[in-house]
Amino acid sequence: MLPGIVWFFLFSYVPLYGIQVAFRDFMFSGGFTGSPWAGLKYFRQFFDYYQSFEIIRNTIVISLMKLLIGFSLPIILAILLNEIRNVKFKKTVQTLSYLPYFVSWIVVVTLMQRLLTPYGGPVNELLGAFGVEPIQFLNNTSWFYQIIVGSDIWKNIGWNSIIYMAAIAGIDQQLYEAAKIDGASRFRQIWHVTLPGIRNIAVILFILATGSLMSAGYEQLLLLNGPATAAIGSVLDVHVINSGINEGRLSYAAAVGLFQSVIAFILILTVNRIARKISDVSLF
Repeated sequence: MLPGIVWFFLFSYVPLYGIQVAFRDFMFSGGFTGSPWAGLKYFRQFFDYYQSFEIIRNTIVISLMKLLIGFSLPIILAILLNEIRNVKFKKTVQTLSYLPYFVSWIVVVTLMQRLLTPYGGPVNELLGAFGVEPIQFLNNTSWFYQIIVGSDIWKNIGWNSIIYMAAIAGIDQQLYEAAKIDGASRFRQIWHVTLPGIRNIAVILFILATGSLMSAGYEQLLLLNGPATAAIGSVLDVHVINSGINEGRLSYAAAVGLFQSVIAFILILTVNRIARKISDVSLF
Protein backbone atom coordinates (compact mmCIF):
# COMPACT_ATOMS: atom_id res chain seq x y z
CA MET A 1 0.00 0.00 0.00
CA LEU A 2 2.98 2.34 0.57
CA PRO A 3 3.39 3.53 -3.07
CA GLY A 4 -0.33 4.39 -3.25
CA ILE A 5 -0.24 6.19 0.10
CA VAL A 6 2.82 8.22 -0.96
CA TRP A 7 1.19 9.10 -4.30
CA PHE A 8 -2.01 10.37 -2.68
CA PHE A 9 -0.06 12.26 -0.03
CA LEU A 10 2.11 14.07 -2.60
CA PHE A 11 -0.53 14.79 -5.24
CA SER A 12 -3.76 15.02 -3.24
CA TYR A 13 -2.92 16.25 0.27
CA VAL A 14 0.20 18.41 -0.12
CA PRO A 15 -1.54 20.59 -2.78
CA LEU A 16 -4.29 21.36 -0.24
CA TYR A 17 -1.91 24.01 1.08
CA GLY A 18 -2.74 26.00 -2.06
CA ILE A 19 -6.45 26.22 -1.19
CA GLN A 20 -5.71 29.55 0.48
CA VAL A 21 -5.32 31.07 -3.00
CA ALA A 22 -9.13 31.15 -3.14
CA PHE A 23 -9.11 33.50 -0.14
CA ARG A 24 -6.27 35.81 -1.27
CA ASP A 25 -5.61 38.35 -4.02
CA PHE A 26 -2.95 36.05 -5.38
CA MET A 27 0.21 37.59 -6.83
CA PHE A 28 3.19 35.58 -8.07
CA SER A 29 5.54 37.98 -6.32
CA GLY A 30 3.87 37.41 -2.96
CA GLY A 31 3.20 33.70 -3.26
CA PHE A 32 0.66 31.82 -1.16
CA THR A 33 1.36 33.55 2.13
CA GLY A 34 2.52 36.95 0.90
CA SER A 35 -0.55 37.83 -1.17
CA PRO A 36 -3.17 40.10 0.46
CA TRP A 37 -6.06 38.41 2.26
CA ALA A 38 -9.36 38.73 0.36
CA GLY A 39 -11.73 36.57 2.40
CA LEU A 40 -14.84 35.52 0.50
CA LYS A 41 -14.41 38.17 -2.21
CA TYR A 42 -14.05 35.74 -5.11
CA PHE A 43 -16.87 33.50 -3.95
CA ARG A 44 -19.16 36.54 -3.96
CA GLN A 45 -17.87 37.46 -7.42
CA PHE A 46 -18.87 34.06 -8.76
CA PHE A 47 -22.37 34.12 -7.28
CA ASP A 48 -22.84 37.72 -8.46
CA TYR A 49 -21.82 36.69 -11.98
CA TYR A 50 -24.88 36.87 -14.21
CA GLN A 51 -24.30 33.38 -15.66
CA SER A 52 -23.39 31.58 -12.42
CA PHE A 53 -26.82 29.96 -11.94
CA GLU A 54 -26.89 28.91 -15.59
CA ILE A 55 -23.42 27.34 -15.34
CA ILE A 56 -24.28 25.44 -12.15
CA ARG A 57 -27.59 24.27 -13.64
CA ASN A 58 -25.91 23.03 -16.84
CA THR A 59 -23.24 21.19 -14.85
CA ILE A 60 -25.80 19.39 -12.67
CA VAL A 61 -28.11 18.53 -15.58
CA ILE A 62 -25.35 17.05 -17.75
CA SER A 63 -23.71 15.20 -14.84
CA LEU A 64 -27.06 13.85 -13.64
CA MET A 65 -27.92 12.57 -17.13
CA LYS A 66 -24.54 10.86 -17.38
CA LEU A 67 -25.02 9.29 -13.96
CA LEU A 68 -28.61 8.10 -14.38
CA ILE A 69 -28.16 6.78 -17.93
CA GLY A 70 -24.52 5.74 -17.86
CA PHE A 71 -24.30 4.08 -14.44
CA SER A 72 -26.46 1.04 -15.17
CA LEU A 73 -25.13 0.29 -18.67
CA PRO A 74 -21.70 -1.03 -17.54
CA ILE A 75 -23.53 -3.40 -15.18
CA ILE A 76 -25.69 -4.66 -18.06
CA LEU A 77 -22.62 -5.05 -20.30
CA ALA A 78 -20.74 -6.98 -17.60
CA ILE A 79 -23.71 -9.35 -17.10
CA LEU A 80 -24.09 -9.90 -20.84
CA LEU A 81 -20.37 -10.62 -21.24
CA ASN A 82 -20.52 -13.05 -18.33
CA GLU A 83 -23.31 -14.96 -20.07
CA ILE A 84 -21.32 -15.43 -23.30
CA ARG A 85 -19.93 -18.94 -23.52
CA ASN A 86 -17.81 -18.49 -26.68
CA VAL A 87 -14.46 -17.39 -25.21
CA LYS A 88 -13.04 -15.89 -28.43
CA PHE A 89 -16.17 -13.83 -29.10
CA LYS A 90 -16.27 -12.73 -25.46
CA LYS A 91 -12.66 -11.51 -25.53
CA THR A 92 -13.24 -9.71 -28.83
CA VAL A 93 -16.25 -7.84 -27.46
CA GLN A 94 -14.36 -6.98 -24.28
CA THR A 95 -11.41 -5.59 -26.23
CA LEU A 96 -13.62 -3.52 -28.52
CA SER A 97 -15.53 -2.08 -25.57
CA TYR A 98 -12.33 -1.19 -23.67
CA LEU A 99 -10.49 0.49 -26.54
CA PRO A 100 -12.46 3.79 -26.67
CA TYR A 101 -11.44 4.57 -23.09
CA PHE A 102 -7.81 4.93 -24.18
CA VAL A 103 -8.65 7.25 -27.08
CA SER A 104 -8.23 10.99 -26.44
CA TRP A 105 -11.34 13.17 -26.48
CA ILE A 106 -9.69 15.19 -29.24
CA VAL A 107 -9.61 12.10 -31.45
CA VAL A 108 -13.17 11.13 -30.47
CA VAL A 109 -14.58 14.57 -31.25
CA THR A 110 -12.68 14.73 -34.56
CA LEU A 111 -14.13 11.34 -35.49
CA MET A 112 -17.62 12.52 -34.55
CA GLN A 113 -17.22 15.65 -36.67
CA ARG A 114 -16.26 13.53 -39.68
CA LEU A 115 -19.12 11.09 -39.17
CA LEU A 116 -21.88 13.54 -38.29
CA THR A 117 -21.18 16.47 -40.57
CA PRO A 118 -24.13 17.33 -42.86
CA TYR A 119 -21.65 17.99 -45.67
CA GLY A 120 -20.86 14.52 -46.92
CA GLY A 121 -20.75 12.70 -43.57
CA PRO A 122 -21.59 8.98 -43.76
CA VAL A 123 -24.39 9.24 -41.17
CA ASN A 124 -26.24 11.94 -43.09
CA GLU A 125 -25.59 10.18 -46.39
CA LEU A 126 -27.20 7.04 -44.95
CA LEU A 127 -30.17 9.07 -43.72
CA GLY A 128 -30.40 10.73 -47.14
CA ALA A 129 -30.73 7.31 -48.76
CA PHE A 130 -33.99 6.96 -46.80
CA GLY A 131 -35.18 10.41 -47.82
CA VAL A 132 -34.23 12.20 -44.58
CA GLU A 133 -32.92 15.75 -44.85
CA PRO A 134 -29.35 16.36 -43.57
CA ILE A 135 -29.23 16.93 -39.81
CA GLN A 136 -26.84 19.26 -38.02
CA PHE A 137 -26.02 16.99 -35.09
CA LEU A 138 -23.17 19.06 -33.64
CA ASN A 139 -23.66 22.65 -32.40
CA ASN A 140 -27.38 21.95 -32.26
CA THR A 141 -29.31 22.36 -29.00
CA SER A 142 -31.81 19.68 -30.08
CA TRP A 143 -29.07 17.03 -30.24
CA PHE A 144 -26.58 18.40 -27.71
CA TYR A 145 -27.50 16.25 -24.71
CA GLN A 146 -27.78 13.10 -26.83
CA ILE A 147 -24.32 13.70 -28.30
CA ILE A 148 -22.73 14.49 -24.91
CA VAL A 149 -24.23 11.54 -23.02
CA GLY A 150 -23.95 9.08 -25.92
CA SER A 151 -20.27 9.80 -26.60
CA ASP A 152 -19.44 9.62 -22.88
CA ILE A 153 -21.14 6.23 -22.55
CA TRP A 154 -19.45 4.90 -25.72
CA LYS A 155 -16.05 5.96 -24.42
CA ASN A 156 -16.33 4.69 -20.84
CA ILE A 157 -18.80 1.80 -20.76
CA GLY A 158 -16.21 -0.91 -21.39
CA TRP A 159 -13.73 0.38 -18.85
CA ASN A 160 -16.39 0.89 -16.19
CA SER A 161 -17.62 -2.67 -16.68
CA ILE A 162 -14.26 -4.19 -15.65
CA ILE A 163 -14.87 -3.91 -11.91
CA TYR A 164 -18.31 -5.51 -12.30
CA MET A 165 -16.76 -8.34 -14.30
CA ALA A 166 -14.31 -8.87 -11.45
CA ALA A 167 -17.16 -8.85 -8.91
CA ILE A 168 -19.13 -11.39 -10.94
CA ALA A 169 -16.05 -13.61 -11.21
CA GLY A 170 -15.85 -13.62 -7.40
CA ILE A 171 -19.38 -14.99 -6.92
CA ASP A 172 -19.41 -18.52 -5.54
CA GLN A 173 -20.18 -20.88 -8.45
CA GLN A 174 -22.01 -23.20 -6.08
CA LEU A 175 -24.79 -20.62 -5.92
CA TYR A 176 -25.33 -20.98 -9.67
CA GLU A 177 -25.26 -24.76 -9.38
CA ALA A 178 -27.84 -24.66 -6.60
CA ALA A 179 -30.03 -22.34 -8.68
CA LYS A 180 -29.82 -24.72 -11.66
CA ILE A 181 -30.82 -27.66 -9.46
CA ASP A 182 -33.84 -25.66 -8.31
CA GLY A 183 -34.80 -25.17 -11.95
CA ALA A 184 -33.83 -21.48 -12.29
CA SER A 185 -33.51 -20.21 -15.84
CA ARG A 186 -30.55 -18.06 -16.99
CA PHE A 187 -32.58 -14.92 -16.31
CA ARG A 188 -33.53 -16.13 -12.82
CA GLN A 189 -29.88 -16.91 -12.08
CA ILE A 190 -28.95 -13.36 -13.07
CA TRP A 191 -31.75 -11.88 -10.99
CA HIS A 192 -31.27 -13.97 -7.83
CA VAL A 193 -27.51 -14.69 -7.89
CA THR A 194 -25.56 -12.28 -10.11
CA LEU A 195 -27.27 -9.02 -9.20
CA PRO A 196 -27.21 -9.63 -5.41
CA GLY A 197 -23.57 -10.67 -5.78
CA ILE A 198 -22.53 -7.32 -7.25
CA ARG A 199 -24.95 -5.15 -5.28
CA ASN A 200 -22.40 -3.97 -2.71
CA ILE A 201 -19.89 -2.97 -5.39
CA ALA A 202 -22.60 -1.13 -7.33
CA VAL A 203 -23.70 0.82 -4.25
CA ILE A 204 -20.14 1.88 -3.41
CA LEU A 205 -19.44 2.97 -6.99
CA PHE A 206 -22.72 4.89 -7.08
CA ILE A 207 -21.77 6.75 -3.90
CA LEU A 208 -18.42 7.71 -5.42
CA ALA A 209 -20.10 8.69 -8.70
CA THR A 210 -22.33 11.21 -6.95
CA GLY A 211 -19.21 13.20 -6.16
CA SER A 212 -18.86 14.00 -9.85
CA LEU A 213 -22.26 15.75 -10.09
CA MET A 214 -20.47 19.09 -9.98
CA SER A 215 -17.98 18.03 -12.65
CA ALA A 216 -19.48 17.40 -16.08
CA GLY A 217 -16.19 16.71 -17.85
CA TYR A 218 -13.72 19.36 -18.98
CA GLU A 219 -12.27 18.02 -22.25
CA GLN A 220 -15.54 16.76 -23.70
CA LEU A 221 -17.49 19.94 -23.02
CA LEU A 222 -14.65 22.21 -24.12
CA LEU A 223 -14.51 20.47 -27.51
CA LEU A 224 -18.20 19.82 -28.14
CA ASN A 225 -19.70 23.01 -26.77
CA GLY A 226 -19.91 26.03 -29.06
CA PRO A 227 -21.61 29.42 -29.30
CA ALA A 228 -24.84 27.81 -30.54
CA THR A 229 -25.06 25.50 -27.51
CA ALA A 230 -23.45 27.75 -24.87
CA ALA A 231 -26.79 28.32 -23.11
CA ILE A 232 -27.03 24.63 -22.17
CA GLY A 233 -23.37 23.58 -22.49
CA SER A 234 -21.41 26.04 -20.32
CA VAL A 235 -20.22 24.13 -17.24
CA LEU A 236 -18.11 24.78 -14.16
CA ASP A 237 -15.07 22.81 -15.37
CA VAL A 238 -14.64 24.89 -18.52
CA HIS A 239 -15.45 28.11 -16.63
CA VAL A 240 -12.68 27.39 -14.10
CA ILE A 241 -10.06 26.69 -16.78
CA ASN A 242 -11.03 29.72 -18.86
CA SER A 243 -10.96 31.99 -15.81
CA GLY A 244 -7.68 30.68 -14.44
CA ILE A 245 -5.65 30.00 -17.58
CA ASN A 246 -7.08 32.24 -20.30
CA GLU A 247 -7.96 35.24 -18.13
CA GLY A 248 -5.29 34.82 -15.44
CA ARG A 249 -7.82 35.10 -12.58
CA LEU A 250 -6.20 32.42 -10.44
CA SER A 251 -7.88 33.33 -7.15
CA TYR A 252 -11.31 33.42 -8.76
CA ALA A 253 -10.74 30.06 -10.49
CA ALA A 254 -9.51 28.54 -7.22
CA ALA A 255 -12.63 29.78 -5.42
CA VAL A 256 -14.95 28.23 -8.01
CA GLY A 257 -12.96 24.99 -7.95
CA LEU A 258 -13.13 24.88 -4.16
CA PHE A 259 -16.89 25.43 -4.33
CA GLN A 260 -17.13 22.39 -6.64
CA SER A 261 -15.08 20.25 -4.26
CA VAL A 262 -17.06 21.24 -1.16
CA ILE A 263 -20.40 20.45 -2.82
CA ALA A 264 -19.00 17.12 -4.10
CA PHE A 265 -17.83 16.25 -0.58
CA ILE A 266 -21.25 17.07 0.89
CA LEU A 267 -22.98 14.96 -1.77
CA ILE A 268 -20.78 11.95 -1.05
CA LEU A 269 -21.40 12.22 2.70
CA THR A 270 -25.15 12.57 2.17
CA VAL A 271 -25.52 9.69 -0.27
CA ASN A 272 -23.21 7.54 1.85
CA ARG A 273 -25.42 8.09 4.90
CA ILE A 274 -28.59 7.31 2.91
CA ALA A 275 -27.02 4.13 1.48
CA ARG A 276 -25.95 2.99 4.95
CA LYS A 277 -29.51 3.32 6.24
CA ILE A 278 -31.17 1.69 3.23
CA SER A 279 -28.78 -1.12 2.31
CA ASP A 280 -26.20 -1.32 5.16
CA VAL A 281 -23.50 -0.72 2.52
CA SER A 282 -21.37 2.40 2.73
CA LEU A 283 -17.85 3.75 2.31
CA PHE A 284 -17.42 4.27 6.06
